[in-house]
Amino acid sequence: MKLANGVNLHVINETKFKTIRIMVRFREEVLQENLAKRVLISNLWETTNAVYETGKAFNRRLSEIYGATFATGVAKKGKQHLLSINMSVVNPKFVGFDTLSAIVDFLKIALFQPDVQENAFNVDIFQREQTNLIHYLESMNEDRAYHASRELTKLFFSDKKLALPSVSTVELLARENAQSVWDYYQEMLRSNLIDIFVLGDVAETQVERLFTDFDFENRAEIDGLFYAQALQDDVHFLTEKKEAAQSILQLAYHLPVQYGSADYLALQIMNGLLGGFAHSKLFTNVREKASLAYSVSSTFDSFTGFFKISAGIDGKNVERAKALIFEQVNAMQAGDFSDSELEQTKTMLRNSYFMGQDSTSNNIELAFVKALLPERFLETDAFVSGISAVTKEDVQRVAKSLTLQAEYFMEGSL
Repeated sequence: MKLANGVNLHVINETKFKTIRIMVRFREEVLQENLAKRVLISNLWETTNAVYETGKAFNRRLSEIYGATFATGVAKKGKQHLLSINMSVVNPKFVGFDTLSAIVDFLKIALFQPDVQENAFNVDIFQREQTNLIHYLESMNEDRAYHASRELTKLFFSDKKLALPSVSTVELLARENAQSVWDYYQEMLRSNLIDIFVLGDVAETQVERLFTDFDFENRAEIDGLFYAQALQDDVHFLTEKKEAAQSILQLAYHLPVQYGSADYLALQIMNGLLGGFAHSKLFTNVREKASLAYSVSSTFDSFTGFFKISAGIDGKNVERAKALIFEQVNAMQAGDFSDSELEQTKTMLRNSYFMGQDSTSNNIELAFVKALLPERFLETDAFVSGISAVTKEDVQRVAKSLTLQAEYFMEGSL
């Protein structure tokens, strides 16, 4: 259902859950000037509003709605930044109380009646949340793995907006004030694309009726999700020394395979064989057999073309570890993996997929991607048959498409 141009309500009738889950997601292009504002809004939503003016009143009301939950978060998907509210409440059928209407009313208050004083967010609340966020990010920056990942993305992405973390940075957060974030918030309500998902044993007409009076204006579509970076001629290197008991080696590869493309399922299998599972080449050969890594894995982002290998190592073994990691990538490209390893990986991917069916949040995330990219989305039957159809040659082809672009090494000094 379209509540306005660019504002869509999706109702997913699913009877196997005893709860109803709601997600409201605001989307816009990743912009440095807006990133910190969105993170601050995420925190402000979770604290107070004009009706429930204290944290105690806020939480008491949720408790009255049979322990409803209200949580917010930020993330990036390709070129877009996502700001989400997630709510969960017990189905009214089990408690004899209209919990769905109550939680939608609570949502409406959170969105349209924030805690505003003198045409700005409540200064005391704002400054408290800003300080909390800055302290949180300062502590995150002391996390060596987080720091390493940030440095690797800065090396890899030529578009520096894409290298910014979804949670913003200390420097960007410190620039904001209650007025600047309030001004942006009003614009965000008018211009961001919005998707509302309601999942559970609910009637579509009932849900639609609850949201028809949400006062959303029409807004324009924005450019697509996918970011495709040109291949760089040179590998970018950075080595740092940090006080840490463990050294960290991270490698970034250019990945030309996008979500939903012909090689997407082969990419999932290739990643599982290389470093995604406990039977993978990186885990088995680098960590278990050679004992050159405390941890090692591979991950990918098919919306930005970013493929990462990360290893926690002893600093004196960096060259040996790097050489052995490259050997595993070369082995994948040469097809040096058995049919049984291939089938084991397919089985694990299928199992992970079906386990995800038991998660309300995972179901909504799948529905979100389907709504954005219906032509690329694979329904269950297509996913299962597609995984089964992937050949060794398909996996090799994807592995051969990886090109090393950046290498980060943190040398621990403890």
